[in-house]
This record gives sequence, C-alpha cells and structure tokens, in this order.
Amino acid sequence: MGFSITSDSEDRYTQIPNSFICDHMPSANGNFVKLYLHLMMVYQHQAADGLTVSMLADCMECTENDILRALHYWQREGLMKLQEEEGTLQGITLCRPGTKEIETVSPYPLPVEKPAEEFAVPDKQEYTPLQSEALMKDAEIDRAVNAVEQLLGEPVSPAHLQTILYFMCDVGFSAALLTALYETAVQKGKKRPSYIEAIGISWAKKGIRTAEEAKEESAAFSGKYSVAAKAFGIHRSLAPAEREIIDSWDPYHFSEDIIEEACRRTILQTGDANFNYASRILENWHKKNVTTLQDIEQCDASHKRQKRNTGTGKKVVVTQNQFQSFPQRSYSQKDFNSLERQLLQSQRN
Repeated sequence: MGFSITSDSEDRYTQIPNSFICDHMPSANGNFVKLYLHLMMVYQHQAADGLTVSMLADCMECTENDILRALHYWQREGLMKLQEEEGTLQGITLCRPGTKEIETVSPYPLPVEKPAEEFAVPDKQEYTPLQSEALMKDAEIDRAVNAVEQLLGEPVSPAHLQTILYFMCDVGFSAALLTALYETAVQKGKKRPSYIEAIGISWAKKGIRTAEEAKEESAAFSGKYSVAAKAFGIHRSLAPAEREIIDSWDPYHFSEDIIEEACRRTILQTGDANFNYASRILENWHKKNVTTLQDIEQCDASHKRQKRNTGTGKKVVVTQNQFQSFPQRSYSQKDFNSLERQLLQSQRN
C-alpha cells in the first residue's frame, strides 16, 4: 500500500528556503539532504501519490532502513510529520522550517525529542572523578560499563570511562548501542578510545540510534561486503538483494582475495558491478576446487593450453566437387606408345 505526501503550505514552487540551507543542511547527513530535496521536488510537481519506502530506496540507491532513518531524522528536525499506522507509513507532511508541533507515532525506536539545535554531535567534555562516580550509580551506565569490561577483557580505564560517559550522557547512546559500538571496534582488533570515539561520532552523525541499525551499518561496510563493494567501486550501503547474493558465496569458503579477483574480472568482462556474473565465476572456481590465487592461475593456464591444442589439432576436411570425385584412370607405357603413334598418324594425314 502506497502513501501520499501533502504540505501545510499553499506555496507551489521548486525552491528551498534559505533557513533549510543555513540551519539544517550543514549538520545533516548528505543522504538525508538528498531525500529531503527529492521529496520537495516530488511534492511540488504534484506527483506524490502512491509512493512507497521501497520506491524511495530504489531511487536513492540505498536500503529501506536508510530511508526510514532519514524520514525520522527530518521529523525530529521539525521539517516533516509522519503518519504511521501499525508500522506502515501512510503519509508525510512537509513543514515550513520553524514549525515544531510534531506528534511522533512511530513504531521505530527514536531518541527523546530535543530541540533541533541539540542534534549536532556535542563536543566531548571531561568528567571529574566525583561526577564519574555519581554517574556510575545509574543502572544503564553500570550495565554498559560491565559489558565493555567483558569485551575488553579488563577493567575500563579512565579514558574508556570518559568515552562511555560522553556517548551515554552527552550524545544519547543507550547501553545496547554503546555495547554495539565496542563490539564493532573489538571485532576489528581496535581497543583505543580514540578509534572507538571516531566510530561513535560517525554513527551519531548518520542518525543511528539503535543497536540493530548499528549492526546493519557495520555489516554493510565490513568483511565480505566491504571487499565486494570496494572491488566494484561501490561507495554506498549495499542493497539487501546485493548482500543476499554475497551471502550465497559462503558455502564456497573463499578467501577475500579470491572474491576480490572474481569481482575484478567481472568489471573487466562486463564493465559493470554485476553480482550475478561474479557468482558464476565463483561457482566455476568452486567446481574446479580452487582455494588459492595460484589455483586460479593454473586454471587459466590449463584453459589456454586446451584452447591452443583444440585450435591446432583440427583436421582439414575438403569437400570434393564432381570433377574431383571423377575416378582417375591409370596409363601404362604401352598405352602412351599407342597414343603417340595415333598422334603422328593424324599429323601425316
């Protein structure tokens, strides 16, 4: 079922208010800005009936979760009102910048509403030992600290404690999201607070507010997904259908360098990021028991030899015409002498 889009303004022009450009655009994620501009254009051209989240995801070349995050971000900013029923988006109302009467009826987890200017990522402050001790009495912060200690395999250092307090008290991370942040870093073999803070700030700027969103973000840019996206020159989150194809490669147990080689050959052969073509290459290598890049080189060499031998070993078959198939007569010396006498006799006559 599609949804409609309306506006509480009677203005009908394809222009963006300066207040959006000055007050909202600088701190917003680039993809969020693209979606807002697209919706403004769609509405102002009166072609907004029957839209779906899936259609917007295809148009923006991103996932449906990315679209939902962007819509809820602009709702928090006061530029949209979302009408939702039983988890389905029914409509969007575009609001004039400055309109703040927002009623959120969303089934998706959202942070507590704050004034728009507070959604920019705040600067990090240092908590005193007395403040830290007082904040540690909070049940959620205490739960987050215990989870982090288990992930690090040691008690949290003062630097890590400052990081935890910064994201939970200033940025607004939940204990689950904070734990997902440390899980992501530890899985990459990184435990430095500065590295963890960089990931967390990136998540905050992208509007990530739940552990589920964080895990999806990490999965889209790590491991096999990251290898394929990099090899194909893709600089966006992979679509669910693309990730599903990559998941189908798991039974082959190929290393990342083999997957990268398959993607590279796909680009050279098709000129495009054709995931299905790469799947056929990997399936063929799996049938040939390929496990290393050296195995691929041997397959290439074997293919060249077979092609060369097939080309030089062909027998030339000549099709005879009616003259070539005429039976040839054999002559003896006596026959030649007789013919010679007949020729001389004819000349004398």
